[in-house]
Amino acid sequence: MAEANAPKLGFTRRSFLKGVGGAAALSAAGVAGMTSAQAWLAPAQADAAQVAEEYTACTFHQAHCGGMCPLKCTVRDGRMVLVQPNDASTDDRYKTICLKGISEVQHIYSDKRVQAPLKRVGDRGSNEFVQIGWDEALDEICASLKDIQASHGKDSVMVMSGSETNSSFLTSVLQARSGGFTGIDVGFGNGLDPAIGYGGGFATSTADPRDWTESRLVLTVGSNFCESTLPQVRLFFEAKEAGARMVTVDPHFSTTAGKSDEWVPIVPGTDAALFLGMISVILDEGLADDDFMRKHTSMPFLVDTATGKLLRDHVEDPSAEEPETGAQNPFFVIDPSTGAPARYGEVAAPALSGIVEVDGAQATTVYDLMRKSQSAFTVERASELTGVAVDKIVELARLYAKGPSSLALGWGGNDKMGNADVAGHAAALLVAITGNIGKPGAGVGVYVGGTWSGQTAALGAWELPEELAPAEAKTAAYDLRHNPENVRALICCGDIVAQHFANMGVTEQWVRGLDLVVSMDPYFTEGAKWSDYVLPLTTRFENDSDCGNIKVGYNQIVMQQKVIDPLFEAKTDLWVEREIARRMGIADDVLPKDGVELSKTALSTAEDPYISSLTVEKLEQAGGVWPLENAREVRREYTDYEFDTVSGRMDVYYDSLASFGQALPVWEPCNEIAADNPLREKYPLQLANVRSRFRIHNQFNDAKWIQQYFEPTVELSPSEAQKRGIADGDIVEVFNDRGSFQVRAVSNESIRPGSIRLAEGSTADYMARGNMQSVTNDAMNERGYGLLQGPVIPFSDTLVEVRKA
Repeated sequence: MAEANAPKLGFTRRSFLKGVGGAAALSAAGVAGMTSAQAWLAPAQADAAQVAEEYTACTFHQAHCGGMCPLKCTVRDGRMVLVQPNDASTDDRYKTICLKGISEVQHIYSDKRVQAPLKRVGDRGSNEFVQIGWDEALDEICASLKDIQASHGKDSVMVMSGSETNSSFLTSVLQARSGGFTGIDVGFGNGLDPAIGYGGGFATSTADPRDWTESRLVLTVGSNFCESTLPQVRLFFEAKEAGARMVTVDPHFSTTAGKSDEWVPIVPGTDAALFLGMISVILDEGLADDDFMRKHTSMPFLVDTATGKLLRDHVEDPSAEEPETGAQNPFFVIDPSTGAPARYGEVAAPALSGIVEVDGAQATTVYDLMRKSQSAFTVERASELTGVAVDKIVELARLYAKGPSSLALGWGGNDKMGNADVAGHAAALLVAITGNIGKPGAGVGVYVGGTWSGQTAALGAWELPEELAPAEAKTAAYDLRHNPENVRALICCGDIVAQHFANMGVTEQWVRGLDLVVSMDPYFTEGAKWSDYVLPLTTRFENDSDCGNIKVGYNQIVMQQKVIDPLFEAKTDLWVEREIARRMGIADDVLPKDGVELSKTALSTAEDPYISSLTVEKLEQAGGVWPLENAREVRREYTDYEFDTVSGRMDVYYDSLASFGQALPVWEPCNEIAADNPLREKYPLQLANVRSRFRIHNQFNDAKWIQQYFEPTVELSPSEAQKRGIADGDIVEVFNDRGSFQVRAVSNESIRPGSIRLAEGSTADYMARGNMQSVTNDAMNERGYGLLQGPVIPFSDTLVEVRKA
């Protein structure tokens, strides 16, 4: 392929299109010139014969980080030259942008853009491709899909999508299966959400960070809020200025720890022990809220001491699709006036403690079982496990119990440990005994990202015919590598292979055995190397129609206008879906014809009249943003203490886990990094996968402007570096029995001895050699298969050693 000249700012629309008009004339090497500082910062060359064409358009940025920042983009002569916060927002707290958003002015022209459809010519994983046309690529892909589904059934094709893409119809169009549960970001939620019924296994916060100004204590555990939630960082400081005590618990001295009133170091993977220790202090010192427990939790419920099961009015039908509610099948409590068992709806204030007989079975209360369980876990034991001083645990417990307190958890800390569900369950119990929920300044969950923690609303949806229903996935994605079942083809919308699975060696072996692998992404990612076909998608800044999509963002409705035409030969997700649908024999009118029709439907079919009365034209006139009806109200869930659980209360007793000894949270060490694991003699360092302000998972690896300030480095304490003769800047090998990778090392006093730290999503093209997933732990906890989202993948529950490469 011929090499193109690098266009510069100031090129006219005509000359720019001449330079890049055909992707067939453009190579990755040619595009590299666009991203050099010399090309970007060279003075614009004035053209007296032409007047620059300039306009602005709006879009929204990443949904994946939860920011959904509304952006205003300036286009000059067909090229995006400036990205700014959208000043049309009615509240300046939404006029936000981070360095990732700013960098898009270069990033969308990156030399890592997939410029045309590619077809593998070497062995799978050899990274050898040739360029082909769209028709050829889609014809071949669809012919292969038809053959695979004819031989193995519809469910032999699996479609997995990340939040960075908009491929919302493809699974249905192919009647394929989705990836199902993937084991990411579900550790805390698996343990917390069953108690409150909110979040669906993702520990979504029960209030938004604006509520922190009402908190006496904001206890941040397993979350680096100031690093991974840049659009909302001001809320952290507003709370601090309002008088909230900001305390961060983290193994390492993180960005958030540095901005807090206090940093409490903790042994990695021991968050559950901290919570359990605090619970013991609160109970022993009489600081628990007995009235809240009695009226709003399952603490008074009776448990059969022989079976560990909650006692209810009748035995549930095991074949029922939905569990019976407490109204349909009441729980039993003790009536304090008679001392006899009674249905819980018949007793206003049941007894917290007691032993009774129910139909010949001896029963006691959840509260009594909890007290017994906690009596075995002293604050001294918690201190021994966590490395946090006894006095500090006692202080935190007293502050938290006094309230109102917010417990801010996170995705990416203890959430990536094998015992994460125990930590989430212990957090739920801590909330339940203190009543720190549903009132100003009291909430719990993951506060990261305004899209999840702020106000939200339901948009309408484009309806598909009933026959285009996705196939049932019998096996979740995290198990397919060991149990391929019937999956023969994998379509990845976004980088799935290198992001959603630990232990890369096993992943590679699985992918090699598939009949077809397709990658759809704006950028050539690590996962694309394992594909048979790589299809170029547009970014959020490119579209083939005036409007691409409408979303609910951070307390507002945001619009994706077309900023520029699709670059190179990239196509929108919708265009690709429509072309695949046509080849699969589906009529053109089954899918929206373009983004405008899709957006109009999202508004007009919404059940909320406030949203359905909004039009694309009205949203466009408003500058692409529209506040939600309740945007100025701080979101607080469960202010009426009616929880989304079977009983309608905080259900802290999980009798489905009784056989595992975890009906109530009981301390359990991590899968691999446990202090007494003999493997530590061989691999003494814990590898922490952490979030970075420079990334969204493995996105923005390839952003050249960001690369000037950040490259993946493994950070270790000076003492650990000295032991191994490692100097700053050395290339080191990080290894264990699963594999290895090489990367530059930097000593950092913020890193806890016994651990090393690396930003998640560090892949081969951006390190010296290999992928960080080559070493990560993929062991599944058997108990996890009974949890809301299935087992968590314990990415950071990983032991390694480091040596100079």
